[in-house]
Amino acid sequence: MTYRILPIIFFLILTLLIDSASAGQSMTLDMCLKVGMEHNPSLTASRLSLVAAGQDTKASRADFLPSVSSSYSVTDLASISSKGLSDADYLDQDIKAFNIKLTQILYAGSRVVNGHEKSKLMEKAVKAELDLKKLEIIYNIEVTFYKLMKAKQDVISATESVSRLTESVKSAQAFFQKELVPYVNVLQAQVDLADAEEQLGIAKNDVNRERVALFSLMDQPLDPDMEFSGGLNPMIGDAPNFETSLAYALENRPDIMSLLYQRSAAEKDADISMGKYLPVVRFDAGYSDQDRDYVNEGVSYGVAYDRDQRNRYWSAGVSATWEMFDGGRSWYEKEKHLTQAKRMDALIEDAKNAISTGIRKALYSLSEARLRIKSAADAEIAANEYYTGEEMRLKAGISTIPSLLDAQGRLIRAQGNKTRAMLDYQVAASELKLFSGNLSDTRDK
Repeated sequence: MTYRILPIIFFLILTLLIDSASAGQSMTLDMCLKVGMEHNPSLTASRLSLVAAGQDTKASRADFLPSVSSSYSVTDLASISSKGLSDADYLDQDIKAFNIKLTQILYAGSRVVNGHEKSKLMEKAVKAELDLKKLEIIYNIEVTFYKLMKAKQDVISATESVSRLTESVKSAQAFFQKELVPYVNVLQAQVDLADAEEQLGIAKNDVNRERVALFSLMDQPLDPDMEFSGGLNPMIGDAPNFETSLAYALENRPDIMSLLYQRSAAEKDADISMGKYLPVVRFDAGYSDQDRDYVNEGVSYGVAYDRDQRNRYWSAGVSATWEMFDGGRSWYEKEKHLTQAKRMDALIEDAKNAISTGIRKALYSLSEARLRIKSAADAEIAANEYYTGEEMRLKAGISTIPSLLDAQGRLIRAQGNKTRAMLDYQVAASELKLFSGNLSDTRDK
């Protein structure tokens, strides 16, 4: 009986050890970014698009190499009827034929070269789009992580508020029982406590929402035991210069690079279309083996002879084909691709305007949040001191319940202003990195 229980005990101990180990797991922002870069489905799809674009480039290289084709056929030719002089080729026979042919394009109006160059440009465009997707994923993970940190801080502040207001309600009830304050003070404290409890519930729900969003961005199953740590306090440095940030963005922003590559690819398409008006020169070399096996012998002047034939030969030559007129199809294809190139120019200008606007807004937000953080921190210190003083004055009987509740409200507002300012600063910093095209923090090496 003891031997049967031992495996069960061992399994329970192992389960407890695993649970205790997983309960202590914690992820920082860097860890979240690393996991997101590795597992986010949209990034995975973009990487596969890049692989496919690379395969297109490799496939286009095949046009520089010769093509080899071969054929083998077996034909049974059976005559049904024959009148007049019979052609030996149409008498009953078995035909076996083998052919192999090598073809090398010597010149095709630069279409082969331009096609390969276009494939390489499109591969670079897809790579740039992958980099843009990385920027967006980094931005989304950072913003979600910071919102989660703010929500956790809001939970702490709301919990402290509920605790303070609970004591305020008790104090108000005690003073009311001693007929030192009117009942309206008790009601005020109870209303403020109910409001704080509601804010605590909202803050907890915000934590849950941001956790779900963060796990989704990382493409990880929701783990209730996983904790996220790192805080919300920003590292405030000197404000970046707009001109420097814009110049960096115009050189490194992936969407601009992608559009430039697509514009060059459209020009290559135009060259390919015009190349259709030029001749195509091919070199062909081949080997042929044909064996004819006639069923009946031939008769000439009363003498029978063997009709069977076998012909083997090599062939080589150069041929040129030139399509002189196609109804203007190639010309209009060229015009279409040049129009696409102009469209890319317009999209590039639109992207530059959006990037310039985004950088300006991010810098304004950074500047504003920096000032708000300083003033909110001072306000929080003053509000803490104000609340502590009112609490001591109330205990000494020289203050009132409404004054204490007013101090409590000021403290909550000061704490909320500070966390919002810190969140806004972090979000603005992430926006600046996004619009500048800064991939230096990409965790996908």
